[in-house]
Amino acid sequence: MDLSELIMHIQQLTPQLAFTCCVVNGSIMTLKEIEDMGYEEFCYRSRINIPLKLYKYFPDKEVVDKMGNKVNYSNIALKNNTVYMQEPRLFDDIYDSDINIDFYQYQKYRLMEYCRRCGLVIDDGKSTEEIGTELLKIIIKSIENNNDFSHIFSTEGASQIESLTNEIFKNKIIVGLENNKDIGQVVFKIMEQEYQDYVKELKNTFRISCFATTPFSQLMWGGAYANCHHGFCIEYTVLPNDKKYKDIFYSLFPMVYCKTRPNITKKLVSWKDRDKTEEYLWDIYFNGTLRKSIDWVFQNEWRLLMPFKKKNDNDYNVEFFPITKVYLGNRMERERRKEIMDFCNDSNIPYVGVMKNSDVYEMQECSLKCEECFKYKSSQN
Repeated sequence: MDLSELIMHIQQLTPQLAFTCCVVNGSIMTLKEIEDMGYEEFCYRSRINIPLKLYKYFPDKEVVDKMGNKVNYSNIALKNNTVYMQEPRLFDDIYDSDINIDFYQYQKYRLMEYCRRCGLVIDDGKSTEEIGTELLKIIIKSIENNNDFSHIFSTEGASQIESLTNEIFKNKIIVGLENNKDIGQVVFKIMEQEYQDYVKELKNTFRISCFATTPFSQLMWGGAYANCHHGFCIEYTVLPNDKKYKDIFYSLFPMVYCKTRPNITKKLVSWKDRDKTEEYLWDIYFNGTLRKSIDWVFQNEWRLLMPFKKKNDNDYNVEFFPITKVYLGNRMERERRKEIMDFCNDSNIPYVGVMKNSDVYEMQECSLKCEECFKYKSSQN
């Protein structure tokens, strides 16, 4: 079943099935099947099903960098055989890597967590207001009994992260009370800021580079990815057994395309101040970084994921698998086409133009050598 047939098949599913099914690497599965796999099995299946060829579309145009210089990042990627690890917030899909975490639920479960650290176990059935009131009583009582904020929490933090968070929480209360004597409002603002910071942290856990499984996608060529056919597409050959690319190979994963976004707020709150494990990583993968709307299924995307590091942007250019072919856009200007062809000839990289298919709405490989094409020859006159 090719991709167009797959999309048609999904559209014909009953509403109930549409909300429980997903597409992974061109196959229809249930979301429960994927969720039950867990991190290790999903990684294993990704390795054995990874395509031997991956493709990346480039717009091949100049943009202005942070220093005000004109830069063609597509050209850099081609000549250096690198891919850039992008921040998810800059992708065109507003949902990209965005985990569904509800503020009001976050506030409730986070207040319950702080109550626990104060030695008070709270019933889940209580409202957020009731839980907040209980926490404020403990804080106020502790301040009155000790004349300071150092004894708010009755137990040591379960981890170094938790102990640090406790100190930050106390310091924020102290600072907040300098400007606002209403301790309830101060705690609410702390919850609000915590939520915003956590959402940002979850979305920026990884830097990402995206790859397709075909060089002939009309939607990829026709949009911003390849600058409406003025850009090019690079073919990379995956080398599973080459030790040089081991880290790259084990950091590639297929996207999960589906209709639904799960709410895992309670689970994420429980992870917030704990050491991160494979189970946590799987939650971030399955519910955020590797999950997209079924509307994007035509991309059949694979992603290279790397941990976010607070470094210079240049540190996110990563050497990728060898370039084994370059596909030149149908509308690429002759002068630019010649520059790429010359580079490919000097680097022993095969190249080919893409052309319209006369029978279906798909791009295809041109049967002529670019140098022999009448379009290329006529533009020299």
